[in-house]
Amino acid sequence: MGRSIGTVSALLTVSLCALASAAGPAALASGATEPMGHQAKVIDLVESAHLAFVSEDGAALIEHGQAAGTYNAPVSATFIIHPKSVTATVTVYPHGGSITGVAHADYIVQNSVGYFGGTFVITRGTGSFAHASGKALGISGTINRYNFATTVKAHGEVSL
Repeated sequence: MGRSIGTVSALLTVSLCALASAAGPAALASGATEPMGHQAKVIDLVESAHLAFVSEDGAALIEHGQAAGTYNAPVSATFIIHPKSVTATVTVYPHGGSITGVAHADYIVQNSVGYFGGTFVITRGTGSFAHASGKALGISGTINRYNFATTVKAHGEVSL
């Protein structure tokens, strides 16, 4: 069965597990002249998002939508569908900044639906999330190959 990006619809479920709250300001120890070290805050990230197809750029599907869960925030994603894998760059825009990561997942097709599952790594944060990190996040999903409708879920531990 041939896969044409033009005929592929995307229903995506992404599971990301790794966002942390920003660490508070360093506290000064009593009588100390230098600040104590920052303790990174770790949070469990559990997000679900519905994304809508916006456009195609060559083999890339560009999607936008809204996430609900740990952060109720806008999401944008770019998916590249390969014969046996999917790569994606996903950015979530929670209040105070943004968190961007890259996903790599295995991909199989059954009838009009593509299924994928793999890992997600945080590559960048801005604002309150400038120091966000997470390497063992999960991602999974489905891609409706007719209308590109997308549902995304993410889960994991994130350090800020």
